[in-house]
Amino acid sequence: MMANVWALLIYWLVFLAACYTVVEVMQDQFYDEVTPQAWLKVGGGTLIFAALAVWLRPSFDTMFTSDIAWTVLQGIVWFVVFTLVFQFHPPHALGLSLMTMVLVSGLATLGVDSLTKGSRPATPVRAGSNTGPIRKSLNTLPPKAETK
Repeated sequence: MMANVWALLIYWLVFLAACYTVVEVMQDQFYDEVTPQAWLKVGGGTLIFAALAVWLRPSFDTMFTSDIAWTVLQGIVWFVVFTLVFQFHPPHALGLSLMTMVLVSGLATLGVDSLTKGSRPATPVRAGSNTGPIRKSLNTLPPKAETK
């Protein structure tokens, strides 16, 4: 239970920083002004993203392979939030939401995994019986065959 709370907090902080930057910069770029009370909108929208990420745990290694259906669901949610909550026009919301989702959700999962999972003890390296060089030098001549 506590691991999910920490994961939610970490996801939310990462999504908040990334989405607030995207909203501030891109609304100013596209529409010459930012919507009023952007902090509240971004805070609520990213809380939705964080809750979804805690449930799905998006990862770069499975995002487009075995978990493609969950990635599509997550993309739909991100598009809806970018359109209705962050107030982007649908074509802008589509591009920005999908690009931000792909980049930030995988990075946030890397952070959550590294901060919530304990470190594994290092296994000692076994010394092999062969202590000689792995490859032979190219400068030496091959041994001559013995004649009888």
